[in-house]
Amino acid sequence: MLDALRNSVGSWFAKLLIGLLVLSFAVWGIADVFTGNSSATVAYVGDEEISAEEFQQAYTRELDQLSARVGQPVTQEQAAAFGLPAQVLGRLIAEAALDNEATKLRIGVSDEAIIQTIQETPAFQGVNGYDRNLLGQVLYSLGMSEDEFVMQQQLVAERQQLAEAIIGGITVPQAMLEAFDKYAMEERTVEYFVLSQDSLTDVPAPTEEELNAFFEENKDNYQAPEYRSATLLEITADNIANPENVTEAEIAREYERTKDRYQTDEQRRIYQIPFATRQEAEAAVVEMDSGKTFEDLMNERDLSEQDVDLGLMNKAGFLDEKIADAAFALDEGQASEVVEGQFSTVVLFVKEVRPASEQPLEAIRDELRNNVAAAKATDEAEELYNEVEDARAGGNTLQEIAQRLDLNLITTPSIDASGHNEAGEPVDLPVTDVLTPAIFATDIGVENDPLEIGRSGHVWYEVNEVTPARDRELSEVRETVIADWTAARRAELLEERAQALIADTEAGKPLSEIATEEGLTTVISEPFTRNGGVEGLSGSAVTAAFSGPTGTAAQVPGNNEDRILLVLTNTTAPAFMSESENAQRINSQLSGALESSLLNQFINQLEQTEGVRVNQAVFNQITGLNRQ
Repeated sequence: MLDALRNSVGSWFAKLLIGLLVLSFAVWGIADVFTGNSSATVAYVGDEEISAEEFQQAYTRELDQLSARVGQPVTQEQAAAFGLPAQVLGRLIAEAALDNEATKLRIGVSDEAIIQTIQETPAFQGVNGYDRNLLGQVLYSLGMSEDEFVMQQQLVAERQQLAEAIIGGITVPQAMLEAFDKYAMEERTVEYFVLSQDSLTDVPAPTEEELNAFFEENKDNYQAPEYRSATLLEITADNIANPENVTEAEIAREYERTKDRYQTDEQRRIYQIPFATRQEAEAAVVEMDSGKTFEDLMNERDLSEQDVDLGLMNKAGFLDEKIADAAFALDEGQASEVVEGQFSTVVLFVKEVRPASEQPLEAIRDELRNNVAAAKATDEAEELYNEVEDARAGGNTLQEIAQRLDLNLITTPSIDASGHNEAGEPVDLPVTDVLTPAIFATDIGVENDPLEIGRSGHVWYEVNEVTPARDRELSEVRETVIADWTAARRAELLEERAQALIADTEAGKPLSEIATEEGLTTVISEPFTRNGGVEGLSGSAVTAAFSGPTGTAAQVPGNNEDRILLVLTNTTAPAFMSESENAQRINSQLSGALESSLLNQFINQLEQTEGVRVNQAVFNQITGLNRQ
């Protein structure tokens, strides 16, 4: 279809890529389940029809793209939880409402404008401009034919004309822009000091009545979680490997088999100066024959070592075989004759030579022994896995299997769902991140599939005992409760003290004088904005600083459970500069918000005016919602 359209000029498609589709449409005003019409129709918007095929294609495409974003296939149930069916239907309804209005207004776009739009789309640009192959790749990934794409762009362009008629030229009122800019750029300075918990040294011990009341109010915090213990049978190459059984002959064979790993080829550090012509290179060689050094040639051409150093490489590392042959034919400290490489004419210099080396068997005997043992154990682990599974299929328990195959069973201590024992310590388990949830997802007497460990290992597990979650008695957690009560009481007393001190400030007493009486000194902060903050001040302190005019005093939570007492000393509102980076950013954000709001309202009104009818049965069938 593109071949039938003429190449020409005149489009604006790339500017907005349809303002409509940039929006994340939700379902607006869908009312009245539509019944009694063709089952091939999902919805009507006025005279515009959304066919089941059209919705199916759009929904499948969105489902595929969502799966690609999350990195795994998304089921219809998961898509429904994300709200994807309603989003797709809402977008199609909004598009249909605009299409219906565009038809009424007889809006159209020329073929020339559409083809230029497609050819100017950045996604379809190759090295030499528009690349039709790139278009084909994109359409293939979308599951869309070229004809469908061109027709879609025609509709998109018509919708955009209509959208631009509604939102085109909208500007942010100057007063609104100034207000937002001032809000963002206003700076404030405070005088403050930190009242730390260490200043309270006389927090009384709780009475028994207070401790019991605190414990009852916070009983859920001290609940003992559910604990489970399990029996594990673990088979991995590591835990069945037996290096002592590896023979000298096996070590020797492994050395011969893997000798290349323990050999290092000869390496050379080569300096290279390229020349534009062979004549220039020959002249440089003549100069070196007359007494100049390779370094002199470098200095004359203002070249540093970084400019000429090819790095330390073996012969296979060179891309150009001719240069490699020449470089490895020289001695250390020797310069070459002219070398005609595949890509350039050069003169070489051998800066360093590292001879080939080989580690003897004796030096790596233990490593080889372990490698052979590990390889044997990998094969043995596979065989044991099959034996264990066959035995389980025959009704044997893990205890019986372990005894027959001479394997060790592991009985775990009681652990909670986070893998900690009753003392709160982490328990070392194989593949604990997978095993612990698996143990808590099964039950006593259930035969579970083994979990994989690495490439060839497995662990089988059976739950032995389940200790349900329960409320602890105060006697079990007394020390913890006392510590928590003390911390809470200390925080209360600190806040009461801070409130009393800030009341003195509000009554006219200077904050610096109050700080001195507390054995502290005040700090004058650096100017800060609402979003910038400043070192030493908590978020609550920044919020308090912007809560009133100069002279505002407040006490707020600080960092590390302290209290901050502050007084606002200065407010600075910078002059409004419409060309500033912040003003431009705010203008762009507000413009987008206003455009989106206005267009949303327009589409909502179209839907209400034209009427939206949905065939809920077909919608549910396509999206799988009728199976939930």
